[in-house]
Amino acid sequence: MPLFSQSNLSLPKIEKTLDSNQRIYFISDLHLGDGTRSDIFMSKDTHLIRFLDQVRLENAHLVIVGDAMDFHQAWTIKRIISAHPLLLAALTEVAKDTGVSYIWGNHDSDLSTFRDLLFFNVCSSLIIGEKIKVTHGDQYDNFIGNNHKKTHLATTIHNLTERLLDTWIRPPIENFYTFEGRLAMWCFHKLALAVRARDRVFDRLGLSRWKGRTAEYLQYWTMNQIADPSGIFEPIRAELEQEDCPYDTIITGHSHLPGVVSFENGKRYVNTGSWTFGSSQYCVWDKKELRVFDWIKGHEYKDQGYQHLLSRRYQHMDIFRWWRENHMGWLRFRVAEHGRIIQPEQWKTIQSTPNGEPDDARTEQTVQNDLDGGTSSMSDRSAETTTSLSDSKT
Repeated sequence: MPLFSQSNLSLPKIEKTLDSNQRIYFISDLHLGDGTRSDIFMSKDTHLIRFLDQVRLENAHLVIVGDAMDFHQAWTIKRIISAHPLLLAALTEVAKDTGVSYIWGNHDSDLSTFRDLLFFNVCSSLIIGEKIKVTHGDQYDNFIGNNHKKTHLATTIHNLTERLLDTWIRPPIENFYTFEGRLAMWCFHKLALAVRARDRVFDRLGLSRWKGRTAEYLQYWTMNQIADPSGIFEPIRAELEQEDCPYDTIITGHSHLPGVVSFENGKRYVNTGSWTFGSSQYCVWDKKELRVFDWIKGHEYKDQGYQHLLSRRYQHMDIFRWWRENHMGWLRFRVAEHGRIIQPEQWKTIQSTPNGEPDDARTEQTVQNDLDGGTSSMSDRSAETTTSLSDSKT
């Protein structure tokens, strides 16, 4: 596999089926890298091997919902094998024993890696029984799904930058509160200001058609900070709300936001989470129900992390309002330093005024008590992830 290999943009669409009358485990977004400090799997090999042992013990089938390896970070399969030999051997054993179905994602490359080396049964989507659809989720991503070539280049550059600086530059800023991350947020805000000014000029000159999608793209990344990672929730909800939708459940990975969400029409969306940073989420089908847990911490994820998306309470926010309510000057941000308002896991407990502003009658201590008593369900967006990240960097 060549250095800086890109995903195969012409991968075929292969839909396969799986019997629902069996126990099935789902994991996704392992992002196995080269074992260096920029490998966001973060050396959880032993934990994942124990999870795989449990799958084999229960004679269950394993479905990996994409992005098992991170070629943008590791560059070659040889580096990944060298960094995770025992884990890859364990995956191969599961494939030979109880079977592994692999759904490729936007980080995946040559399918022969999974089919011929690891003996996975590869496909682009999976139908379990007749009513459960499983896909990686990038198909619902308005930017990555339609711009694989550009986003793969951008991801490679991003990974190289983090490797060279030996730091993390990612949203949400409260989990990656480094100088570089704060500076990047400052630059992002200034870029958004420039784009807004440019678009206003274009509108006055009658040149609106020249604006392109820059503002939309900036809002997409703003939502990654504020509410909806990868922007896939609304498209999935829209599909499940269609009367002619043949499925009652859609399972994805991609956004790294674990949970089980039920809609008013009785249909469900399930996200398998990830194994990046401090996360180790998985989903299990027991022939009747789908449940999502964290393997290491033992947490169960229901719809806590999706309440703000279900109610659409985030839609009043853009980068400018977020900036006004969070920036404290000198590259300091209230959401990271005080943990107050703005963030989705807090919105479910904070009363708001009709215009969306926080109710000042609630004290900081009340807000903090709400957060301390709540269940974090933002995957690698949780406070525990921040702790794990800090520990791994020391």
